[in-house]
Amino acid sequence: MLGDKAKAAEMIRFLNAWNFDRVYCSFSTDTRAHPALIYAWNSKLHAAGISSQFLLGENTWIFPDSRPNLLSVHIQSDFLDFNAAATNAAGRYDAVHLDIEPHGLPAWNVASPNERKHLLRLLRDTVREVRSYLDAHAAKDIPIYADLPVWFDQVGKPVGWDSAGERDAWFADMAQALAGISLMAYERNTAARIDSGVAWEIQTFKNEVRVGLEASVGVGKTWSSTSNLLTMIQTQESSNPPRRVDIHDFVQFHEIVTKPQKTNAP
Repeated sequence: MLGDKAKAAEMIRFLNAWNFDRVYCSFSTDTRAHPALIYAWNSKLHAAGISSQFLLGENTWIFPDSRPNLLSVHIQSDFLDFNAAATNAAGRYDAVHLDIEPHGLPAWNVASPNERKHLLRLLRDTVREVRSYLDAHAAKDIPIYADLPVWFDQVGKPVGWDSAGERDAWFADMAQALAGISLMAYERNTAARIDSGVAWEIQTFKNEVRVGLEASVGVGKTWSSTSNLLTMIQTQESSNPPRRVDIHDFVQFHEIVTKPQKTNAP
């Protein structure tokens, strides 16, 4: 799509038609070597009233010896230097979006409750370091957002929090660095199950909370039909108070709603 005016225009029309207000953008090394393509894409998003956030995801970045790579290569070169080199503000990213998932590491499955809790504290420290780095490099105005699973708030298993106070302190620390969180309510296909996962954070986290839904439709997947997914999006957005919804991911969602779905019917 990048560099193809017709395809980019179609994507913008699609985003506007479905009322997307932000896009989380992740690009390959080869694409980042051609920043003009990304500047042009960001400019198109902004002209359509859509925010562009720079998406970064690598689970090993929680570890202290991996953070220099995150900060020097990705935050400094790919984000700060990229924004600084933009010839106009429209080409810049608006925010950093972190998708760093300790529970995606092989160590998580065999870790004790205390070891899992330690991994989450490493995540907290990484987020803090990103915030401190931005603040120290003339980017205090740049917000950071992060994806979190809905079950990090559970005391005891599966995380390992010894008490509600210990859990609350972790989320309060995260709120000091994050402008908002997107709760990955994946594989939950009813309003009740989603509510049970996100209610505590919506009530407690002092900054923005969005609900992430999975664009997974078909037999054996989260949603049995496209209409079920679309109904759930509307249900979340019409809650009181209304909830903002994130869709994972754009490509899957675009395919689902623009192409006829195969059925098992003869």
